[in-house]
Amino acid sequence: MDIRVIMHFLEQLQRHNSKAWMDANRPSYIAAKEQFAQLVDHLLSQIQGFDPLLHQVTVPECIFRINKNDFSKKGEAPYKGHFGAGMSPGGRHSAYANYVFVLEPGNRSRVGGGIREPKSKQLALIREEIDYSNGELQQLLDAPDFAASFGGHRTKQLKLMPKGYPKTHPEAALLRYTGYQVLHYFTDEEVLSPDFTEQILPYYRQVKPFNDFLNRSITEV
Repeated sequence: MDIRVIMHFLEQLQRHNSKAWMDANRPSYIAAKEQFAQLVDHLLSQIQGFDPLLHQVTVPECIFRINKNDFSKKGEAPYKGHFGAGMSPGGRHSAYANYVFVLEPGNRSRVGGGIREPKSKQLALIREEIDYSNGELQQLLDAPDFAASFGGHRTKQLKLMPKGYPKTHPEAALLRYTGYQVLHYFTDEEVLSPDFTEQILPYYRQVKPFNDFLNRSITEV
């Protein structure tokens, strides 16, 4: 695994984000993609050691495409400026909580967990679990080590309470979120350090109870 190959390619892509440039630099893209796949394989195997729900998950199921599917509608550049993976039961597009891994130059590389944009049924079930669980999720988020690693949510929050919940609800702040995801960001210097992969795993261990809560919410009958 050579993270420098990945980061160098992404830096160039961010500067020259066009189909013509990508076509001319296809070998560099393939080399960077292969290195990223090796890195995801390493991380996935480590996570599988403490999260049995991921035992049947494969690397190709986890890696997001670098193409932007909607760039033509928005007039945006055709490619993302990062490589990303979502490791969860069923792969990157499953309904379950992801272990997030993104490499993005500009001090934007990140790891974390959760469900960034749950479907309406998922969101309703998560809110129900928050309502029933007597502060369990907030206690996870407020744990000193967790708060130091991830800070607050990285998702949108409604101004008003969702239908069916009073403004005086003790979990009002949590219930107003439209997604549940936490992230830890790394500087480019940290990403390129020799022990970067060893730095990541403790964050995934920390985020597992958070993912477990979300997964329990959407699977309980």
